[in-house]
Amino acid sequence: MSLPSIILLIGSLLFIAVWTTKLSSRFNIPALLIFISLGMIAGSDVTGFIRFDDAELAQLFGTIALIVILFEGGLQTVWKDVKQELAPSLSLATFGVFIATTVVAVASHYILGFNWPNSFLLGAIVGSTDAAAIFSVLSGQSVRRKVGSTLEVESGTNDPMAVFLTVLFLEFVTNPQEASLLSGLFSLTWEMMIGLLLGLAIGWIASAVINRIDLSSSSFYPILLMSFGFLSFGIASAFSASGFLAVYVTAIYISNHELVYRQTLVRFTMSMAHLAQIGMFIVLGLLVFPKQLLDPQVILSSIALALILIFVARPLSVWLSLWPFKYSWREKVFISFAGLKGAVPIILATYPLVAGIDNASMIFNIVFFTVLLSTLIQGSLLSILADRLYLNETGSSTIQTVIEFMSIGKPNAEIIELTIPRHHPFIGKMISDIQLPQEFLITAIIRDDQIVTPRGDTVFEGNDQLLLLTPKHRIKTLKRFLFPKTS
Repeated sequence: MSLPSIILLIGSLLFIAVWTTKLSSRFNIPALLIFISLGMIAGSDVTGFIRFDDAELAQLFGTIALIVILFEGGLQTVWKDVKQELAPSLSLATFGVFIATTVVAVASHYILGFNWPNSFLLGAIVGSTDAAAIFSVLSGQSVRRKVGSTLEVESGTNDPMAVFLTVLFLEFVTNPQEASLLSGLFSLTWEMMIGLLLGLAIGWIASAVINRIDLSSSSFYPILLMSFGFLSFGIASAFSASGFLAVYVTAIYISNHELVYRQTLVRFTMSMAHLAQIGMFIVLGLLVFPKQLLDPQVILSSIALALILIFVARPLSVWLSLWPFKYSWREKVFISFAGLKGAVPIILATYPLVAGIDNASMIFNIVFFTVLLSTLIQGSLLSILADRLYLNETGSSTIQTVIEFMSIGKPNAEIIELTIPRHHPFIGKMISDIQLPQEFLITAIIRDDQIVTPRGDTVFEGNDQLLLLTPKHRIKTLKRFLFPKTS
């Protein structure tokens, strides 16, 4: 296929993918299912437009896309909303993944006749929830905050556990003499701890750099922000730590600290994450050969494993992992059913392909078919289940700031966003009382998801978000005025 034809095809696929999202919302079909289908249709077995069978390249592309998706998910995470659900989420992301892996491994051993290393390898690949799928589905839901936060943090932090288990059991398959559970546990502890610490450190550095650097054009700030996501993954991987965990933690740290151009930067990463999702699922769809999925053994085995995963492995892992925590049975039922699978299991299924082990193609096809069934069943019925369990919250949706102030060239003024903490000395005072220099202008106040028009008699309250118009060269002066002790 010629270069112009390839570019035309890429543009067509992206255009179709965006427009089919309307079908997704209208018929309650998960968008990622549509994206994967587009890739399968464009692939070798159907139209033959794109002949693609490079598992290693698909793995690389999928990893890059996941970095973008996890980074965007971290930027959307509000720490004060999720910190109370951190312990149960981590329990699900570690203990829960191991339980689900074990249940699927036992089922694979007796249904497929795999040996135990291959069975546990398959269980590890499909044992975790998928951040891309969870973020995508929950973005259109008004589900109870406690439940939504638990699912988001779980999906954002369980990738390290899934990758660790996959690599560990792949080692047992390819090199059983040197594989060791003890060394594996040490490796997991190292990956999690160092990934967390590096994520926090890089997040701190990123916040300081983004807020203090004076770039010639504000259009460079989104690129600078995204660079820290890739740096976080790369540096963590260089230390044999979890790159995915580091990316997620870095983004959470940045999001929950002062950040200039916050809304513009968040919108940029949202667009990048959507593009990454579309591209990733199309590429993974290209890697699949639909004719192989029609193998009766693949179909029957996948259906059996998907049903066991949805109705046995996931509920068991949720109820045992959340047993010490205060969750109602309705919340546990919803969290159990919300264990969506997506890109992560498919990307992990490329590991056996790259390693060239026996049954690698069969494992990949079974994982792919299982993911499709999980997405179709769970993703389609999730909103209905939330209604039936009375877990949807009405009137609690957050109003996002709608001001975009992304200047071109060298701007002489900027709109920045600052949050007034509850202990700030301005709390209880009127705007006219603080003697704000005339060169600075409070353009709006976001309070309790409402926009408050600032006037002289407007009284500051805790956690007010201030949008201030300021000369660019005076941003530091403004910060010193508002936060004299921390500047």
